[in-house]
Amino acid sequence: MDWASSALDEQHELDTFDCGVPVLNDWLRDHAADAGKRGTAKTYVWTPVGSDRVVAYYAITPHQVARGDVSASLAGGLSTPIPGYLLAKLALDAELQGQGHGAELLHDALTRMLEAADVASGRLIVVDAIDDTAAAFYRKYEFKPVQANPRRLVIKVATVRSAFGR
Repeated sequence: MDWASSALDEQHELDTFDCGVPVLNDWLRDHAADAGKRGTAKTYVWTPVGSDRVVAYYAITPHQVARGDVSASLAGGLSTPIPGYLLAKLALDAELQGQGHGAELLHDALTRMLEAADVASGRLIVVDAIDDTAAAFYRKYEFKPVQANPRRLVIKVATVRSAFGR
């Protein structure tokens, strides 16, 4: 099936979305639109082509990483907070899980963050994995845990850009 990826808006149907993690379901339904209005996070959704039913989503926001949280190579010589982007949420409806769509959704999210970095710069992409399974998922794609928290993972924008041939 083909998916349309677009910014969340009021036409999207959120009620049937269920990724199996109540806090992620609730955030989409109860907080995603407000985060967009407040300018704290931008949410993007997948819908089947020709439908407004949301089957996946992610949220991104600008972010800074404390210099002491990352290695020297990730910091790139910076002694101040390192600018980047936070992949604040990433969730796939349970009916789509286990079919490789998680990697596609991550690719979509990373592509949007690269586009933002092309315009506004930024060195790192950060994710706070909700559990150890999610952390393992991100590690498969070269995200590295920060020193003090194994569920906070980072990857250089340059690494993603290179992996995507950009």
